[in-house]
Amino acid sequence: MKKLNDICQWISIIGFLMVISSIPYGWSAYQRIACIVMLTGYILYLIFNQQWKVWKWTPSKWVYVVMIALWAMLPIRQLFDATPPTSYYWSQLSCHHWFLFVGIVGLLGATDKIRLWYVTCTMLAASLFMLVHCGYLYFGTAEFEYMQGLDRMSCLHNKYINSHMVMNLYVNTALILGFATFRSLKQWWQKILLSVAMVLAWGVIWISDGRIGMFTSLIIVSVGITYLLYSRNRYIGIACAVVLLLLSLVTMYQRPRMSHEYFASEPRFVVWGYSVRMAEKKPIFGYGFSTLSEQFVEEAYTDSAMYAGYIEPIIYGISDFALQGKTMQTHHPHNAFLMYWLAVGIIGVILLCMLFVTGAMIPSGENRLFLWLFLVALFLQAMTEPVGLHFHPQFIAMMLFAWHLTHVRCRKA
Repeated sequence: MKKLNDICQWISIIGFLMVISSIPYGWSAYQRIACIVMLTGYILYLIFNQQWKVWKWTPSKWVYVVMIALWAMLPIRQLFDATPPTSYYWSQLSCHHWFLFVGIVGLLGATDKIRLWYVTCTMLAASLFMLVHCGYLYFGTAEFEYMQGLDRMSCLHNKYINSHMVMNLYVNTALILGFATFRSLKQWWQKILLSVAMVLAWGVIWISDGRIGMFTSLIIVSVGITYLLYSRNRYIGIACAVVLLLLSLVTMYQRPRMSHEYFASEPRFVVWGYSVRMAEKKPIFGYGFSTLSEQFVEEAYTDSAMYAGYIEPIIYGISDFALQGKTMQTHHPHNAFLMYWLAVGIIGVILLCMLFVTGAMIPSGENRLFLWLFLVALFLQAMTEPVGLHFHPQFIAMMLFAWHLTHVRCRKA
């Protein structure tokens, strides 16, 4: 029985790592297979381990309660929405299902055989695959050949892999896990191999035009290197922190989209202002996802500031956006907190805040700094993208689940 239980646990672990590796490329045949493997292994584990007999509540499981609540607020709010369910509502409910699934699995309990370095190796391998894929797309194909540099690369990975927001957050998380794993390695060759993999994986962000991704990665690399050096010599650590800070500022200043001229006309500021004005009309209960998907878009064209600062330069100025028409895929608040506030009211903002609070409650031992770094990466993404297309509930839920599994031992029958 014990051997069979171990086999079931390893099936669920393999499926779990397969799902983690598939996230950058989105829903595909590979991810479907990964989900089936993970779910099959988990169900068999529950049965053979008789997990219901040893179930125990711990404060670290509050994060799963919040995940389930984040999912539940969508159908509950829709019950009071005067607008019938729209395609945008269904798409949001579909991607939020991951909060429900991971929340239930997390509450019930899962195998304790998973290790942090399993997840680290998987994510770094997936990041390196993305880097090679990007190189092939850029040098091995003639598509978008009328464009050059980061513009062409952006079009290529948007079409064949994913948006820079998804890719950068994934790689940044891989870097965080790399730093968290580094100290536990005993052999020098292991540390060299891990360092090389991290440097190469970082290349995905350098060939991206994402500002938040680059800014976040510079924070991660600076904190990670400083932390490792400070643990050996505090003076070297402090000196390194100063040097890395200066280098980071110079690097960010050199990015084309970080210029003063670009920020002076930043369209996100316009969208945020418009979103706040809309939210102030219904601050308590929001509009509902269905009503919002129609009203947010329509009123954007009658709001003078929104039209002049976002519709004309972005929607009409970028051909891909113009082709999509008046949809929430392009007309959205560019902020997860504002999105939830608009859609479900103040409860949405509270639940999203609680996700960060309960995420910080996950036991992480010596890796607490790196768990907080991961939450910082999530927060920065939440400030510039709504939960959904470019800020996946799947990624949020699975990575918090990974942190929990790798630091909390489940009791065995």
